[in-house]
Amino acid sequence: MNKVIEITDQIFEEDVLRSDLPAEVDFWAPWCGPCMMVSTIYDKLSREYDGRFKFCKINVNENQRKATKYQIMCILMQMFFADGQKVGEILSAVPEDNKQHSEKVRKWAEKAKNVENEPMYHKALGTAEEMEKANEQLSQVLM
Repeated sequence: MNKVIEITDQIFEEDVLRSDLPAEVDFWAPWCGPCMMVSTIYDKLSREYDGRFKFCKINVNENQRKATKYQIMCILMQMFFADGQKVGEILSAVPEDNKQHSEKVRKWAEKAKNVENEPMYHKALGTAEEMEKANEQLSQVLM
């Protein structure tokens, strides 16, 4: 059974930013060959990490607001979110048996559980919110 969740601009906040679980978001497009190749890996990982980690994908052709907001300039892009914040990203396909990547995912998931205990968390959060507002304003001007 496939546990990867297809999300849209409209439900991104609810399914990713407000998620109780850390989430991986695959920014993809139907014309992207590597995107199609890794989808089976995400399916497998979503079953393996069911209940501990959420796997999502968002089509950048159909959901340009989030692609613009997160400055997706090329795909295959995966971003990791926890407690409403982006905590990491990987650009390009990563082999399924890549131990370094697996270790990164494990560390991100662990860090996500304790992010509010980090001393710089609240300062960084405020700065990120200011930058997000500035990026949104810039995007609106450019569009």
